[in-house]
Amino acid sequence: MNHEILNANLSDIPELCEMMKDFYAIDLYPFDEKEAAANFVKFINNNSYGNCFKVVFEGRIAGYIILVKYFSFEFGGEILFLDELFIKPEFQGKSLGKKALEFVKDYSVENNFKIVLLEIENHNEKAKKLYENYGFQNHKRSLMILKN
Repeated sequence: MNHEILNANLSDIPELCEMMKDFYAIDLYPFDEKEAAANFVKFINNNSYGNCFKVVFEGRIAGYIILVKYFSFEFGGEILFLDELFIKPEFQGKSLGKKALEFVKDYSVENNFKIVLLEIENHNEKAKKLYENYGFQNHKRSLMILKN
């Protein structure tokens, strides 16, 4: 399989935004392209937030990964949050999701992160199965949110 996972660049933002728009549409999440583009600029230019990677298959961008860094006393230090993982529908079924998770695992080990967390939509059985097959487990807690 001819794939690479590379750091995203500022020049990738239009395509990243297009993929994010498609990703958010799956669950009818609101999407503001100008805000997303501005956030990508901030995120890509400041690696203290984390990293954005593009998944490239046969020379074409097939998806993206957003990894966010944060600190947790409970988990013993710096941890990694897999904020988003998206593979375009036309590239699904080519094991790119598995390759992306292998990349995330290797990245987390190489960079001494204690754990990798992620959130998943309860209805997304396909993604849940992929994550479980890769070793992710349900945590006994639920995610809550407070919007400002």
